[in-house]
Amino acid sequence: MTEIYRVGIQFTEPLLASAPANRDVYTKFIESRRPQPPETSADSETTSLPIRDEESGWSVFHIDPTTEHIFLYDYHILGFLKEAASAMTGKALTAFRSKIARFVFVFPRRLYLMRDGQPLSAPEGALERAVQGMTAQGPRISLKRSDMVRKGVELNCEVRVLPIGAREITEDMLKLWFSYGEYKGLGEWRNASYGRFGFTLEKCDGP
Repeated sequence: MTEIYRVGIQFTEPLLASAPANRDVYTKFIESRRPQPPETSADSETTSLPIRDEESGWSVFHIDPTTEHIFLYDYHILGFLKEAASAMTGKALTAFRSKIARFVFVFPRRLYLMRDGQPLSAPEGALERAVQGMTAQGPRISLKRSDMVRKGVELNCEVRVLPIGAREITEDMLKLWFSYGEYKGLGEWRNASYGRFGFTLEKCDGP
């Protein structure tokens, strides 16, 4: 039987957007990282990228073209779980990346950012910072801008673990992984404490 958990995430630090505003850059990145069937191609994701007058170095949140609410995709959670498993589980679970990819699923696909029970329809600010990179001509300083939502924002999702995976990926293990969000969370520049979160996790009998 598939194990189902309802997860609530409450951000304790501001969350920075991580999708590049430049649609060409986003399409190339997505297509190079993961094969997708036509119904979930990068083209369908670029339609939810907002249009910005200045795209270079700007990170944005996806916006639902129908409701105009901002959201994260489900794979942000899956990517977080893989990173958390590496940091928190170590050798206690072998081949954890493969097992998460095969046995763990997040629903719905679009995870809306909420404040006081209402979905957000726009970022709540932006963060600008200088970023140093190495080029063929030597070190270069560029300006990076990220759309942002303030701490206190929430999102809710459902995590489902298929029966074979549930033998090892237990409720306690999921709680351990999500606890990593207290130290390193979601979104851009999370190494600088942005995107940290607390969570609730409740096991359910069914969808």
